[in-house]
Amino acid sequence: MQILHLSDLHFGTLADAQNWYHQLAEDLCQELDCSRLDALIISGNIAQNSVPEEYAAAQVFIDSLRQEFKLRPEQLVIVPGDRDLNWQLSEDAYSLYRRKDYLARLDEGRYIDQGNIIEVRDEDKYQLRFQHFYEFYTNVRKIPYPLESDRQATLHHFPEHNLLIVSFNSAWQIDHHYQTRASIHPNAVTNALLEISRHRQVYQKCLKIAVCHHSLADIKDDGFAEKLAKAGFRLALHGDLRQAENRGDNYEIIAGDRPLKIIAAGTFGAPLPESIPNHPYQYNLLKIVRNQVTVYTRRRAEINGRWQPDARWLLETGEKPLAYYQISL
Repeated sequence: MQILHLSDLHFGTLADAQNWYHQLAEDLCQELDCSRLDALIISGNIAQNSVPEEYAAAQVFIDSLRQEFKLRPEQLVIVPGDRDLNWQLSEDAYSLYRRKDYLARLDEGRYIDQGNIIEVRDEDKYQLRFQHFYEFYTNVRKIPYPLESDRQATLHHFPEHNLLIVSFNSAWQIDHHYQTRASIHPNAVTNALLEISRHRQVYQKCLKIAVCHHSLADIKDDGFAEKLAKAGFRLALHGDLRQAENRGDNYEIIAGDRPLKIIAAGTFGAPLPESIPNHPYQYNLLKIVRNQVTVYTRRRAEINGRWQPDARWLLETGEKPLAYYQISL
């Protein structure tokens, strides 16, 4: 099985879509001998400012990949990141009140304290800050993305490969004010695990992979990774990795005797103000054969440069670094 893992695309324009598609397809086919894909995972930050024009470009990019690599809509796994909510729509969800005149209950994290003035959010409007992402998701996957935060854990079953991928929204609490509040809705986790348990006979032999945007170290739920490991998940994929390092995108979390291996993808495409100087753009290709996953890491120094092997994986001191690493399941 071959899985393309992209993250932090930060579209962009139609010119970006065309250029990035051709460069990526050429690298996959000619350098990695990959003429087909079994799944495409995009772990958040598809857009730069979450506006329709950026998602239109992203859809052109994805449609081109689908056609070239024979992907059906159900083979796409897409989660939102913090850039996939619109700041203006986020601000519109809050209304100003004089604090002394506001008599209703104030719930922690659902209002902004400005001293004598408070900004209180409308819950229905608050969900709409992801509106442009919802529309993009519906267009490319042909099914709607769930609006309710406690349902934003989506199961993707690949029975022919004994694979189950569950995607989580780690940006559900983030807005223009709380920009670093990465978390997973606890009921979303519970609902997903209950669904897996109810259909135990279907899923018990599946390789289970979790996907979210933020690093598990940044998610404000210390038990999230442990819950996944205890439920039999073996891999977790995320993005939001500005700097590609050995210790940053290949590590594991242990829950009892069950290791959860973490695979992170670096930034695939970002405007210069968002990119970090001297750190490459990056993507991953996962090849799964029996009980082994080989993660091929690719890099380029410039946004329109040539993709090259990201050779930095050392097996032993003094050996030549490899452009891939392997995980035994």
